[in-house]
Amino acid sequence: MTFRNKILLSIYGVVVSLLVITFFIINYWTRARFEETFSRELSAASSAVRVQEKLQSAELIRSCALIAESPRLRAVAELGDENTAAQLLKEMNRTTLTQAVVLTNRRGTPLVQLLRGQHERWDIPSWQTVQGALRLVSSTDIASIDGRIYRIVSVPVVIETELVGTLTIGFEMTQGDIAALKHLTNSDVALACRGTPVLSTMEAGETSALLAAAGPAPSGAVPGDSGASPVKLTAGSETYLVTTLRPGRGDDTNGAVYLIVKPLSSEVRQAMGSILGTFAVVSLIFLVLTTVIGLFISRGMARPISELVRGATEIARGNYDYAIAVQGGDELSLLAQRFMAMSSSLKEKISELGRVNGDLVERNRDLDETLRQLRSAQEDLLRSERLAATGKMTAQLAHEVNNPIHNIQSCLKTALGRLPEGTKGRDLIDVAYEEVNRLSRLSAQMLTLYRSSLVEEEMQTVNLNEILAEVVTLTQGEIQNRNIELRTAIDTALPAVRGSRDRLTQVMLNLISNALDAMPAGGVLTLQASGAGGSVKLTVQDTGVGIPKENINRIFDAFFTTKGKVSGVGLGLSVCYGIVSQHRGTLEVRSTAGEGSAFTVTLPAGD
Repeated sequence: MTFRNKILLSIYGVVVSLLVITFFIINYWTRARFEETFSRELSAASSAVRVQEKLQSAELIRSCALIAESPRLRAVAELGDENTAAQLLKEMNRTTLTQAVVLTNRRGTPLVQLLRGQHERWDIPSWQTVQGALRLVSSTDIASIDGRIYRIVSVPVVIETELVGTLTIGFEMTQGDIAALKHLTNSDVALACRGTPVLSTMEAGETSALLAAAGPAPSGAVPGDSGASPVKLTAGSETYLVTTLRPGRGDDTNGAVYLIVKPLSSEVRQAMGSILGTFAVVSLIFLVLTTVIGLFISRGMARPISELVRGATEIARGNYDYAIAVQGGDELSLLAQRFMAMSSSLKEKISELGRVNGDLVERNRDLDETLRQLRSAQEDLLRSERLAATGKMTAQLAHEVNNPIHNIQSCLKTALGRLPEGTKGRDLIDVAYEEVNRLSRLSAQMLTLYRSSLVEEEMQTVNLNEILAEVVTLTQGEIQNRNIELRTAIDTALPAVRGSRDRLTQVMLNLISNALDAMPAGGVLTLQASGAGGSVKLTVQDTGVGIPKENINRIFDAFFTTKGKVSGVGLGLSVCYGIVSQHRGTLEVRSTAGEGSAFTVTLPAGD
């Protein structure tokens, strides 16, 4: 055997040994990388599912809370009549497209249970969501009802601050929900309830085998639960990486669990299959070329490999514009080209992701603003409905009692005129006469409330500067008597508005009167008026006691008052709100307890 053959044989031996070692290293490295990559993906998938669950829970709670705020639902829950509750829930079931609806009383006893529009009975009081709603805590969960899985949400039904019942709605989970989670996580997803597969993107037998491989765990825990690292499970000839997530409240009361699965063995086999073909071809070429020009090949391979390593290092540092200077048409050159193409694609994806994130932030901001405007419009609508209903009721009441009051008032006045001063019992008649006068004034206020909420006023062009000047003149004496400083900031040429001069004067007098009552020890009263953007703003601001936060949303309700002494029945602001609404304007309030309040009337300008 010649020396060349020995050298070639030695080279062959070293090359073959290196190829074998390289194969095992690649196999081990590939499996390790797949495990590491899948572990990261499963952790990210678990976080994504958890965030998705939280968003869905928040949306369900908001939707159910809006339904629970319905006056009819509150009244039915407080009444506790099962027939009325069944009729209302069937109407609601048709409009909300829910599959399960439950209404309980304040003790958690179900009044009505509807499942897919039909009356059903199942165990409700033991649900943790219902128990939480009885403690005024809204929550969501996943429950099994009649062999099907439902995503449920329970919220308390409250009138003012008193709990009158709970409302629970449920939506059936379908294969489409699991498919959406698979699309979100890029992983197979299964939902199991108490060890039994319910929904899955895998074959039924594969899911059952995987659950059997997981086996029972201490205290009902599941491998990979609660954010722990994913674990490997072997079912038959397949090895999986699995992480789990408990939906809903996150406890074990419902026995439901998500399994997020990556098939490790099949992915490794698929990857190694392509690697083996390439590895065999490269090995053969390498052996042939090593025999012919070993030193030349080693020298030729070292250079492009060094360039690839340098390029990978630069790209790892974030330099995606780095150009890998590898010439030729061999595999290393192709790898360099693909590597550079991957770098350019990665740069584009990162830029696109930044743009998408920016768009998402902007859309979220728009959505928040839309929700705020919707909530404000809903509050205005509810307040207008309450004012209209109260105005109609008080008008009917005032009409019924007005004539008897006038008769009694006339009789008492005649009696006082016939009884001389000092007559025994005259003081009692005098007191009765004053009380009847007060009742007459109350009746007039009720009629005023009715006219401000329902009766249309004749509109004409009104000069606001004249109204403000008249109001200041009328209240100047009382302002000085109460040791209050008046400050004005009124534009001299306010735009005219269409409306009733007397009604607008009444609004300003009521607002100033309330401001004076809020400053019993004196203070500063500021009257501001300005016009811009096709509207006029009139602001009455005081430095008085302010309005408590819990009362700020009730001050425009009829018969509500926060005054410490008997000076009215709480109709002033309701009347003002009705008058301003008739003028297609708004009446807003800003107040801080102990610092003062500011009422702003906004009216549309018009000739």
